[in-house]
Amino acid sequence: MPGQTRVSWLIPVRDGERWLGASVQSALDACTAVDEVVVVDDGSQQDPSAVLPDDLRVRLIRQKPLGVAVALENGRAVCGGEWIARLDADDVSLVGRIDAQIARMRADPNLAAVGGRATVVCEEGPVPEGMAQYIDWVNRQSDLQRVLLVESPLFHPAVLLRASAVAAVGGYRNGDFPEDYALWLSLVAAGWRIDAVAAEVVCIRDRPDRLTRTDPRYRRAAFDALKQAWLTQTVLATPKRVVVWGAGRTGKRWLRWLRAAGHTVPVVVDEFGATERQGVPVVAPEQLRSVDFDVLLVAVGIRGARALIRAQLAEIVPTAIEGQRWWAVC
Repeated sequence: MPGQTRVSWLIPVRDGERWLGASVQSALDACTAVDEVVVVDDGSQQDPSAVLPDDLRVRLIRQKPLGVAVALENGRAVCGGEWIARLDADDVSLVGRIDAQIARMRADPNLAAVGGRATVVCEEGPVPEGMAQYIDWVNRQSDLQRVLLVESPLFHPAVLLRASAVAAVGGYRNGDFPEDYALWLSLVAAGWRIDAVAAEVVCIRDRPDRLTRTDPRYRRAAFDALKQAWLTQTVLATPKRVVVWGAGRTGKRWLRWLRAAGHTVPVVVDEFGATERQGVPVVAPEQLRSVDFDVLLVAVGIRGARALIRAQLAEIVPTAIEGQRWWAVC
């Protein structure tokens, strides 16, 4: 209907007044007259309203310091847009982002979330190697579904969400886990797709106190628990014969979980001469041709190894489709 909100920008903040004004302005620069910017103050020590642009499209919601997941969900509850555009208080949205993302969403009604590429600036010195590698990895992905269990394939402050899809899965959940990755998994488990435009859409500010570094909800075990819950809900909802490719630290971790969850692991695939892992025989990759299995998990954490294994699997088991019968995990 005329005047209905198209895009609701959702920006949580706690003590980020130093950057908030620029972040909100970058959202406003992409807004139409009927769009809105919802800023959720998660118990800041100083009043963020002092740095907000004087614009009627900006709404400030306040709450006690309850954490980012609660702030996002409280903000989502008041968003009136068909689309919800995420942005963090210390990041900046880039020109052209929203038009490109909305076009992608409208072209595919099964899409619930569309991200994009990011640039990164660092508060002090060069961008840390781990952050640089993650930015590069996400920027290079063309099929987000197939890498869903490797790492979060979307930058949260780069995402445009279909509001109805997020509401249908219950929105953001608060718990001992990364709230954004939990949402992507919930959407895909419900039958929605995620994607990204092949363009830079956000400039992310990296700093030592970033939540992904300081908050225990972003530790590896929390990611593992979400991945395992998703597998149990979807691919491994019933006992299966699951092959693990990888006998190193990552492979051992997944092998333990599979066996504890009641799945049969007929073999572990490894190229480096091991004979058994946790009582399971280890075979060379070419021997996989003669193994009956339902699902394969490629659990190899070495940088660059997944691309090589992907090529091997295409030759050894060409009928096994990544993201359907086999999954890379990390």
